[in-house]
Amino acid sequence: MTKSFSAILLMAVMNVGAPAWANGDAKAGQSLFQNRCVACHSAQPTRKPAPLLAEVYGRRAGTVPNYTYSAALRSASVIWTARTLDRWLIDPPTFIPGVNMQARVTGPQERQNIIAYLKP
Repeated sequence: MTKSFSAILLMAVMNVGAPAWANGDAKAGQSLFQNRCVACHSAQPTRKPAPLLAEVYGRRAGTVPNYTYSAALRSASVIWTARTLDRWLIDPPTFIPGVNMQARVTGPQERQNIIAYLKP
């Protein structure tokens, strides 16, 4: 195998199954957020049972003022990025054991759309 072919093969293998975080549709994400998330969350200050998600992107997990987080989320050293939000939405208790959120978003494109909506 040539060196250049090996490099190309390695790059291809590394990208298999990698989410295309740049491919999210914010408008579709807003609709998904309104249909799936607003029962507990809001992107605007309101009284919801879960934390405010305005400006969540780039924020450290468990740090919204005036919200009582689980000990697991308070002590998590996670910054919300496309990658960490994707892992979180797949299965929150698997990503950070001991958290309260149980809702999952199993569809990769749905997750990417929600993340695109949450991005600044």
